[in-house]
Amino acid sequence: MEPDGNIVWPQVALDAVAERESRIPQNFRLTSAFTTKYPPGSDVRTAAAECGLLSSEELDITSLDQDSVSILARIKSREVTAVQVVSAFAKRAAIGHQFLCCLTDFFLDEALIRAKQLDDYYKETGKLIGPLHGLPISIKDSMHLKGHKSTTGFSGDTFRPAATNHGLIAQILYDAGAVFYVKTNLPQCIMHLETYSFWGQTLNPCNTKLTSGGSSGGCSALVAFGGSPLGIGSDIGGSLRSPAAACGIWTLKEPTALRLPKGGTTTQVGADSILSTYGPLCRSLRDIDLFFSVVLGSKPWLQSSDLVAIPWNVPETPRWSGSNGRLRIGVMWHDDVVLPQPPIRRALKTLVEVLKTDPSLEVVDYMPFKHHETGELAHGLYFVDGGARIRALAAVTGDPILPLTEWILTQPRVKDHTIHELWELNAERDGLRAEYLEYYNAQNVDVVLCPAGAGPASALGTCKYWGYTNVWNFLDYPAVVFPTGLNSDPALDVKDSVPREYMSEADAKNSENYDPAIFGGAPLCLQLASRRFADEIVVKAMQEISKFLPLKV
Repeated sequence: MEPDGNIVWPQVALDAVAERESRIPQNFRLTSAFTTKYPPGSDVRTAAAECGLLSSEELDITSLDQDSVSILARIKSREVTAVQVVSAFAKRAAIGHQFLCCLTDFFLDEALIRAKQLDDYYKETGKLIGPLHGLPISIKDSMHLKGHKSTTGFSGDTFRPAATNHGLIAQILYDAGAVFYVKTNLPQCIMHLETYSFWGQTLNPCNTKLTSGGSSGGCSALVAFGGSPLGIGSDIGGSLRSPAAACGIWTLKEPTALRLPKGGTTTQVGADSILSTYGPLCRSLRDIDLFFSVVLGSKPWLQSSDLVAIPWNVPETPRWSGSNGRLRIGVMWHDDVVLPQPPIRRALKTLVEVLKTDPSLEVVDYMPFKHHETGELAHGLYFVDGGARIRALAAVTGDPILPLTEWILTQPRVKDHTIHELWELNAERDGLRAEYLEYYNAQNVDVVLCPAGAGPASALGTCKYWGYTNVWNFLDYPAVVFPTGLNSDPALDVKDSVPREYMSEADAKNSENYDPAIFGGAPLCLQLASRRFADEIVVKAMQEISKFLPLKV
């Protein structure tokens, strides 16, 4: 269905938001007297227990100490039912949404029918429907769920019909026993490292003056608040890793593109100069392993012709590259374009010092290679039509182009290309990829440990540097983001006082944007990457590094 010409901005957005809000049950709603107890900058995660809407049983089920693996074990042991689990997470999701604006759709009634069917099946047969039996999973708004609409952060998308089928990855999860109950917010055009669209602006539950990251920021905020044990997002420039880093949770950008299915999404089909990929936002490394084991265990390459047929297999004893068979970790302290802000430098330094105490690890410096050129070309390859399609989507109902959309569409290498110019861009891309692989191989490292961003979660509206994430998309290298256990502390992470020569304009801006007081309490996460198709190697290396987590101040 198309708009009739009379439904324009802002009414179309107001109508969509009102419909979303109407789906939150009255008995899940908070009073304004309660929400005003949490001014901007608050850590609102405590509100789940303090609001009085969740029972002790529901607080236990949705506790941030529980991950997907432990929840599934409790369902299997009959300690809890699927109905109890999805009811608890849906209620906590509704509470979180009222602080964070993290949802676009809420359908508990539908989820309860599904959960009851699972419970009945288990009771009657003594068998689980699959490895995800009863697990509530949230899903990014752009991804297709049968009977539900999808958007790309433009209000005109709401006139499209609901999906008639699940997307392939959603179908795989559903067949494994997952229960879908909410869809999560995303930014306009799905191309910000923040989350702000006509649906509203998603805030960080750890500090509501900060962004939840983007573009899967609705999902990360929900998981970090405790309203979802596992959510599905996507990543073409950092859209899984930026939200995970901002909110202090886990993800794996995945792994190498063309291993996971993507069918069933409201995005531009055929724009494949840089490939996007799906992945989980979750609470533990073992949840990452669970997700990929289930999805790749279904042999999706038999259902999607574009995928490579590589099963998920994390090796027990890899052949590491270091001396005497040690895991060799290259540490990239900065990318030679933007120096990370003080909290991230402290987290990386603290972890490296701990890793160096382990004789089974070999830790060396890893110098960045052409990260500026790579990042700039990546931006050009995202919008080879100069952003014409994005502006056309906004024009359908008159959505204003948001500042971060305008910024990304006006990067130096973004322009409308002829087909011959596109071929030349792709050739330039392939040349840079080949150069980088040669450089990477010469360093003889198994993985690269580096920042996941130029700072912790950014102040709202300021996240404009993608280089720490989109370089790995450009190269098609897998990368995991993980919480260190540390948080930004104004007493420890003081602003740099010694003048220095800035590496770039973005470096100067990043330094200017840092205010220790604003970032207090922000989780500090880091990133681990490796070459193409070393997806399981990243996970295995992460298992070794995890022995030292969480870090202590």
